Amino acid sequence: MADPITSVALLGELGAEQGRLAAEIREIDALIESTRGEVARLQAREEQATAGVAAVRGRSGATADEALAASDELVAVLRRQGAMVAELDALQAKRKLLDRLDAHLAGALRHLGQLAETAVPAGGPPIDETRLLRAVVATQEEERRRIARAVHDGPAQAMANVVLQSEIAERVFAMDADRARQELAALRAMVNRTLQELRGFIFELRPMILDDLGLVPTLRRYIQTIVDKYGVQVDFSSVGRDRRLPSDDEVSVFRLVQDALVERVQKAEAKDLAVAMDWRDEQVEIRVQSDGKVIAGSGDLVSGLSRGERVGLLHGEATQETRPDGRTVLIARVPIVAASRMIT
Repeated sequence: MADPITSVALLGELGAEQGRLAAEIREIDALIESTRGEVARLQAREEQATAGVAAVRGRSGATADEALAASDELVAVLRRQGAMVAELDALQAKRKLLDRLDAHLAGALRHLGQLAETAVPAGGPPIDETRLLRAVVATQEEERRRIARAVHDGPAQAMANVVLQSEIAERVFAMDADRARQELAALRAMVNRTLQELRGFIFELRPMILDDLGLVPTLRRYIQTIVDKYGVQVDFSSVGRDRRLPSDDEVSVFRLVQDALVERVQKAEAKDLAVAMDWRDEQVEIRVQSDGKVIAGSGDLVSGLSRGERVGLLHGEATQETRPDGRTVLIARVPIVAASRMIT
């Protein structure tokens, strides 16, 4: 049972956080209302531009330049309208996430209110619930924020553009078939890009091939996505006979390497990296080398855990050093506690 003093302190912190969250919700509501007004204004402009195109088409003696100008104005309005509709969708999605977080905080406040009324039994050590709850809430919120940002900047925006591009092609087709074909070609390319982005997004959330094929094939594919996304050089090697680990261990090792690569590429601005796995009888050694800036290796990572916490979950050990040539080397050793089968 928790220390009531600790619970009361945390109760105050969460209450303050709930107040900040309420202020952010009010700000989001104001932005939603403003964006809705802009969407309505653009819809009126669309009707005017559509009427202008129809007037030019119906007027005898209208020149090609006049028809093109009217068409361009309509296209510009539709593009702006599509961008604002996508922004409105993103704001509404964030509003829903904030509502869920507010509900979580309210539940935590109720729970801590009950804990604050209890005392620690004699001789029983208090549970460090402060750090545990902070870590859970912070990690959940950061993951929600990352997913919302990724969906907004990627698939949501792209799908809004797909709808907009199809509407443009439909409206332009009767007036300018060549222009319509160009818009359709751009639409096809956009759909292909969106599909690739969506696949990459799903892969980062949970690489399904990890369950089917194991660590080495999954890391090879993930490293290729890093190369394609950031334009860096990453060499990968695996020596010894790799084997299947318990599912939780495989996910943890994958996240360990993922965090290390993202940290070195994004924070240290590394351009030349190497990942090596050395499979031994009782442990696997993971080595990540890179150029780039020297940064602390013990802070919070993309996954929300520190490297020490991540390695601790695997009952392993990790060290990081900077060599005289300036390259940073991370070495993690993870015991193989349940190697159920070899990969041949």
